[in-house]
Amino acid sequence: MTEYDLNKPYIQYNEDILTGNIPSCKNIFLACERFKEWFDRNDMYLDYEEVDKRIRFVSKIKHFKGKSAGQYFHLLPYQQWIFANIFGWKWKKNGFRVTRKVLLFMARKGGKTALAAALCLSQMILDKNLGQEIDFVANNGQQAKLGFEYTKNFAESIDPENLIFQRYRDSVKMPRTKSEICVRNSESMTLDGLNSSTFIMDEFHASKDWDLYNVLKSSQGFQEQPLAIVITTAGFLLDGYPLYEMRKVCIDILKGIKQDDSQFSALYELEDDDDWQNDESCWIKANPSLGVTNTYDSLREDVVGAINQPSTEYNVKTKNFNMFCQSNSVWIQNKYIERCMQPVNLEDYRDEYVYGGVDLSAVKDLTCTSICIPPNEYREKYPDKFIFKTWVYIPAIAMEESVNKHLYKEWVKHKEAILTEGNAVDYNLILKDQVDLTDIITFGNIGYDSYNATQYVIQATNAGLPMQPFAQGLGNFNKPTKFLEMLIMTDKVIIDYNTAILWSFNNVTLKYDYHENCKPDKPTQEAKIDPVISMTEALGTYLASSGYDAQIV
Repeated sequence: MTEYDLNKPYIQYNEDILTGNIPSCKNIFLACERFKEWFDRNDMYLDYEEVDKRIRFVSKIKHFKGKSAGQYFHLLPYQQWIFANIFGWKWKKNGFRVTRKVLLFMARKGGKTALAAALCLSQMILDKNLGQEIDFVANNGQQAKLGFEYTKNFAESIDPENLIFQRYRDSVKMPRTKSEICVRNSESMTLDGLNSSTFIMDEFHASKDWDLYNVLKSSQGFQEQPLAIVITTAGFLLDGYPLYEMRKVCIDILKGIKQDDSQFSALYELEDDDDWQNDESCWIKANPSLGVTNTYDSLREDVVGAINQPSTEYNVKTKNFNMFCQSNSVWIQNKYIERCMQPVNLEDYRDEYVYGGVDLSAVKDLTCTSICIPPNEYREKYPDKFIFKTWVYIPAIAMEESVNKHLYKEWVKHKEAILTEGNAVDYNLILKDQVDLTDIITFGNIGYDSYNATQYVIQATNAGLPMQPFAQGLGNFNKPTKFLEMLIMTDKVIIDYNTAILWSFNNVTLKYDYHENCKPDKPTQEAKIDPVISMTEALGTYLASSGYDAQIV
């Protein structure tokens, strides 16, 4: 076993987190627990010499801008701890690094880009592999330019005479080892011939799909000790999007729900119960460089601005405190939807009376059906709650041509959506599924949009289903829309857990008329809300059929 040496700043930092001397969020605490527990493992060891060598190397780099210009880059204790986690742990069987995937998640002005540039240079100098390709990838040209500025100037501070490095427009090369650091813009980079030994993706929160990450990761297939590093703040893209999903997996690993020794994550963030407006002591949880790379005064100014101008609150929470937020235009915030979600097994509601909603609007994209099961005092489980279950259908053509194809493929893979063959949704399959449901439940009425549904409705009626038109105007949607919101906000509903539904709720805004009638709407063409529409139709059909008093309008 390796000694847990408190004389090392990175070990002392780990201990300060565990003892509470440094305030931390629960995910950093769990990461420090894991770090300490690994000292008791017999299959790995912490290579102190390797960690200290990396730290010494970075200390030879000079800053080139701001108040630190001309000063040497001394890694803060938490940055040393990050280096120890990435480079220090090695397998006893072969001496290779344990860590191969990294998520560094912290608020802005934390020095992420500078740290990434220093890490890249340390890889090129200290890994000693010939022909290294180290890719620094940003989501846009401006961020890529910033990354290259740090990389180029750091290299110049070490080697002002160009004896080691050659600096070009978008790369820094080391001819002696035939290695290079390539700073790329994901908007314009070509992916042909990639052979990345290390890559760093900056500001991953803006990524809408996994394509670039997966291409870079697959390019590492022949590397003995690859490193895939993501550095980012939080963002506004939630369920279904890469960063949000990556973070959830990392948290599961920290909690021991999933096992992956190769993944290291440093998730510096505030938690929901932290009072970011009034309690400055919690700010360091998301800003481990607070007082060095960013100041309390600057952060106070942003907080006061958010208090005085609430429209800026979401940006401050997301960028200054690393809390995932939705736009304030979103209908119902994600946390309330998630609270109501759990798997729904229809066998628990056998022989109950239900109401349906069918959204047949998109023959080449999503088509959805929902059922609403009203409260039932004789029901054993959840007698006072509304229960919703929704089916999402996707035609094969959408899996290749839709802008949301990356999401659709994940939903189908995890059986959260049903794939139909061909260039349009198979309405016959939908009808068959609805008829099959009658073996378990009894339909009251099934609401549908009359537009383009004539043939489907004829077939459904002939099959014995009680079809009922559901007008699509705001006046007709108003009551079920507001009632559904009330059910969600008061925790009086159970929605079948499905990331497709959660994603759709994230897209919903409300459209109003002059009489304050409202209806779910979508801000863009690609922002699908079909599951929410079918749920609202099902609820509206119930309210209209039963005479239920919604007591909200």
